[in-house]
Amino acid sequence: MSKHIVLLFIGIWLLMIFFSNKSMSQKETVGVQEGVHHMAEDIVRDLHSDGPIAWLKYFSHSPQFFMASDGSLVFPNNDSAAAFVSEYAKKMRRIDLTWSDIRVDSLAPYLAVLAASFREVQLSADGSEQTPAGYFTGVAEYTPSGWKLRNAHWSLARPQH
Repeated sequence: MSKHIVLLFIGIWLLMIFFSNKSMSQKETVGVQEGVHHMAEDIVRDLHSDGPIAWLKYFSHSPQFFMASDGSLVFPNNDSAAAFVSEYAKKMRRIDLTWSDIRVDSLAPYLAVLAASFREVQLSADGSEQTPAGYFTGVAEYTPSGWKLRNAHWSLARPQH
């Protein structure tokens, strides 16, 4: 190969890298952040009105979905989450979720990290109440049906001594 052809290939390769690694514009970043914030608000509203079954609207149906809690894999996929939530919803009347200190980090126009402190008031069908609190992190992805949680991790706060 001649020197000119090698230089041409290197130039094309560098241009491909430059354009494929283009960072998100400020407008795209803000759009992602607003979209994920709206999803978080919608989760709160729907949990209050529909109970735990509302979670199924916000779990991604992609094969990548999983959920962990306190370092353990709770749901390896969407099917296991749907089976549990369907049964759990029969026992729970309502969940009042409160997010605080929400952070959204845009990763791409269709992907973001959601992180927040949370507190729930879980009201069971028999009237008993639990109030877990802690920290949540998850990856949100934009799908044809809106923002969904691709994965999630709940860390429960430990009692202070």
